[in-house]
Amino acid sequence: MLPGTAEASTQTSETGESADGVTVECSLDDEQMEVACEADGYEEGTTILWTSNATSRFDKGHNFAFPIETVVATILVELELCKGSACESITTSIDASHLVSEESSNTSGQTSGQTSGTGESAHGATRESDENSGGHWRYTDLWADKCSGSGPVMFANSPMRIEDIKLLTPYGQVVGGHITPIDHMYFEPKDRSLGRDAYEVRVIQDAIIYAISPRDKSAETNEGQLREWRIDMAHTCTFTSYFDLLTSLTPEIEQEWAKTEGGRTAPWDGISVKAGQLIGYIGAQTLDFGVYDYEIELPGLINPTAYAELEPWKIHTVDPFQYFPTEIRDALLRKMIRAVEPRAGKIDYDVDGTISGNWFQQGTDGYNGINQRKYWEGHLSIAPHEIDPTLWRIGVGYLETEDNNFIILGDQDPLEVSISSGPVVYELKGYSIWIPAKPDKKWWIDPVDEEDVFGVRLSTEDVGSVLVELQENRLLRVEVFLGIEKENVTGFTDDARLYER
Repeated sequence: MLPGTAEASTQTSETGESADGVTVECSLDDEQMEVACEADGYEEGTTILWTSNATSRFDKGHNFAFPIETVVATILVELELCKGSACESITTSIDASHLVSEESSNTSGQTSGQTSGTGESAHGATRESDENSGGHWRYTDLWADKCSGSGPVMFANSPMRIEDIKLLTPYGQVVGGHITPIDHMYFEPKDRSLGRDAYEVRVIQDAIIYAISPRDKSAETNEGQLREWRIDMAHTCTFTSYFDLLTSLTPEIEQEWAKTEGGRTAPWDGISVKAGQLIGYIGAQTLDFGVYDYEIELPGLINPTAYAELEPWKIHTVDPFQYFPTEIRDALLRKMIRAVEPRAGKIDYDVDGTISGNWFQQGTDGYNGINQRKYWEGHLSIAPHEIDPTLWRIGVGYLETEDNNFIILGDQDPLEVSISSGPVVYELKGYSIWIPAKPDKKWWIDPVDEEDVFGVRLSTEDVGSVLVELQENRLLRVEVFLGIEKENVTGFTDDARLYER
């Protein structure tokens, strides 16, 4: 499955083929700077996913067409096909070195390194490979020609009306497919029983919507679901926010998106929105909310490149409360169930030479993973719990998402485990969130009082144990022993896995 290369021309075609006879034909239009691909020969009922290093877009249909957002010497188009749990990938490569040369000659004051070897994000930001770039993010045409200024802005209003919010949960949760601490918080609506579209969602400050993404399948189970929407907004050229899990958009926003499906079928200029503008609705589930400042990099994510391909914004996550006016900030903080500082939570816990922080199984391509349908499978995290940071939690990506994170109990603080510690075993404990002063209160159903203080309650049942060994500063050996007590763990077996930063 190695396609040939082509000479520079107005129209270039390449073909990839799998062992099962599935073919992919891609064509490059030099003049329009577009790529169009088509798949043939796959079985009915196969789930497919298209991605490319030349665009932030993806598709799940028979065809994949996109304008080139990142000029690279070799355009790679990957088609992943899954039938049940069996997946395979076909990669088709197109020689675009002539485009790199043209781009370099047309760009004054930039080195040729800025037009190749870049990583593309879902937010439309590419990492410069120029050695003088400092590893910061620059912006593509998704919003670069629409934004103005740089740095953060003050927000004008809450995403939801204060009276519509039951509670807020902080950054840093570990649950389901989120094995590394989550880079957004959740707004829990007042009453889920009212159903979808019960509550308004409004723009927090003037912005350009540069990406709108519908989701018709669960990210974790790949099963069909009622449509949800994600909206990404740039408030300045370096300061962005996003909402996710919206149950609907306002008609005018959806109609504007539908003209090109947000740039999928034709170039898209984004949508300008104003502070306080109604853009959608939420109900029967939480609203995701995150804020990112691209002039800031979190010090506790010691290998930023690990996130560059799939979630480059993660290393720029900032506390949103500091940007709200005092009255709104105080009202939101009264809804926040985390009582310790920082009240927004924290996601960066990497400490070199210890086991604390995020880890990725060797050979699984960092945060990106090798199976986009379950990208988190190779993830591992060891970090303080977001509600009670005195308790440490481990998240293990290859376990079932319904039961893959546990409180760890042992003799050594994870920050004290070093190379010289040798193998260290911890007890695994299940846990739940509760209100210690009201132990019988079903807070997830019952109304929440602002004076309620949340905590973490450990399960009385034995879950098992985990054995860890820091073999090098950034190399960790781990084995999980479900159903086996700490005292009965005698050493690693062939099931142990190696993780790196």
